Amino acid sequence: MSNISSHRQSVDLARFLACFGIVAAHAYALEDDWVGHLSLGLFLVLTGFLAMQSYQRAGGRYNFRSRAVRLLLPWLFWSAFFRLVDLKVSDSPDKWQLLQDPWTLFVGSAIHLWFLPFIMLAMLLVKPVGQFVTTPERLAAVLLGLVVISVPMFWAMHHYAPPAPLPQWLYSLPVYTLGLLVGLAHPMGRAVWPLVAGAAMATGAYLVTEQAPWAWTVFAAVVLFESFWRVQMQHKMLPKLGQAAFGIYLLHPFFMLVTYKFAGPDVDRMIATLSTFGMSWAAVVILRRIPFFLRVT
Repeated sequence: MSNISSHRQSVDLARFLACFGIVAAHAYALEDDWVGHLSLGLFLVLTGFLAMQSYQRAGGRYNFRSRAVRLLLPWLFWSAFFRLVDLKVSDSPDKWQLLQDPWTLFVGSAIHLWFLPFIMLAMLLVKPVGQFVTTPERLAAVLLGLVVISVPMFWAMHHYAPPAPLPQWLYSLPVYTLGLLVGLAHPMGRAVWPLVAGAAMATGAYLVTEQAPWAWTVFAAVVLFESFWRVQMQHKMLPKLGQAAFGIYLLHPFFMLVTYKFAGPDVDRMIATLSTFGMSWAAVVILRRIPFFLRVT
């Protein structure tokens, strides 16, 4: 295997743009939208790839517990924050009920927080996948297995409509795993193989979901990642953009409420997107100057 590439600032830009796409998808609230799936897919491939890079740099060691604990605090803090927000703004008579659906234990108090417990659990795959996929032959076999497994997962997500966060997980787990395998394919000199697998996964999703608008995003997310990875760029702002992305994602539902409160429910969706994203970004920049918020954003 060749040496693992060092951090590239184009990845920071990719993370930032993916975050903007997620905010836009939530502002437009489109059913089966491709913008949100593509942005999430890019975020997942990046997350899986960087996790596998970390595993490889550490010589095959991956401290799952410490990484999970780092995600646990933001999840608990923002769950409490959005619970208080909900109590303040909700008119529902059952808003004081703490647990109406057991699946909320895997989400938190706001639906977008599903991503944190998902990543906490998905990180369990990093070490076993890294330990097993040590040759091109094994890489090919696991990619093939991933294609086969992903198709019924995409079918279930589209047709069965299980309770949240299962739809999000059914899309995210195959794409995150593909990101892990991209991280193994690169040092083997087989970067094109995950692209082929991504195309097969997207084709399967397209067929079993009756041409859902998001089906092609499984492949497009890998293509976008490879495109950003190959761009060489250096600027002092780029790492700051990457650092802000996670916090913007966590905060944006609050500022979406602020936008609709002052601009009304009929506000232009692009204006809502830009307003929400801009306020969230500004808040993260300010909050990250406080040590505690460095740990939760």
